[in-house]
Amino acid sequence: MKVSVVISNYNYGRYLTKAINSVLSQTHSDVEIVVVDDGSQDDSRSVITQLQQTAPDKIKAIFQTNQGQGGAFNAGFAAATGEIIAFLDADDVWKPHKLQRIVEVFKQSDVVGVMHHLDVIDGNDNSINNASTQGPKLSEDLAKVILKTGNAWCFPPTSGLAYRREALEKVFPIDPIKWRIWADGCIIYCTAFLGKIKTLHENLGYYRIHGANNHMSGAIATKEQEAKSQTGIEMTNQYINDFLARIGYSQKVDLSRNLQYRRTKYYQQAKWDSKEVWAISGLILGWPFYSGQEKLYYLARFLFKSGKFLVSSPVHTESTTV
Repeated sequence: MKVSVVISNYNYGRYLTKAINSVLSQTHSDVEIVVVDDGSQDDSRSVITQLQQTAPDKIKAIFQTNQGQGGAFNAGFAAATGEIIAFLDADDVWKPHKLQRIVEVFKQSDVVGVMHHLDVIDGNDNSINNASTQGPKLSEDLAKVILKTGNAWCFPPTSGLAYRREALEKVFPIDPIKWRIWADGCIIYCTAFLGKIKTLHENLGYYRIHGANNHMSGAIATKEQEAKSQTGIEMTNQYINDFLARIGYSQKVDLSRNLQYRRTKYYQQAKWDSKEVWAISGLILGWPFYSGQEKLYYLARFLFKSGKFLVSSPVHTESTTV
């Protein structure tokens, strides 16, 4: 089973060699690498050219003007010839048996996609607090999860994604403007409605955090970042529903089910709303990605913060004249 590995690169020349070598050293040998350089300004071109000379039968190189991650994914998918398409960020690396493991799953089941998590490392390959990208256990019926949670994010990063070509042919090309960044989200959400997605609870690679990449962070967001995130969630929701209409799917993703989006929107209005407090409290208590203890904690925190809106709400009184 041939696997095409699509690598989108922008100014990661310092990490590319390790990323590509981690593919060349895989125990599964039927593989091609399609590396798309998205208009890098560093030494990426020379790095890619030198690596291609060492394995010309394995590495395809595409050099294009900067179009963002979505545009690079489009170019990489168009050039790929494998039955399975796996994605690898240019600053990440895989463990040697990663491809062998996912090929086993594709051969043994009818899944259209396989996802897995990664260990977290820094720019110098050091483990960061023994952390990983591990999240909640996900059903193979990922569409049901997305419908229940209003496209809430709970998935592995780009380097943990692989899909059958026949499924991706229904997704690509993706809109390069809307998906200039976070294009992995487009792939995850759309493929979920095309068949079963298997999530392996194994860390089959290393996710690098080095200060220059886009990654999910636990840091407190600024108002500007919050607004940008809300807009991104809205765009994603519309894109998913447009895709579902195109493939004839009978249901739509309801953004009001997205706890992060709805809670943030309520906080932004900074005004007590008993109906919204009741609705968001219900979402928290039914949230599938929280443990029982986490549900109680986040409910208490939400009610405490909402209580401040109640206390600060102006008291309206009727004035009378005699």
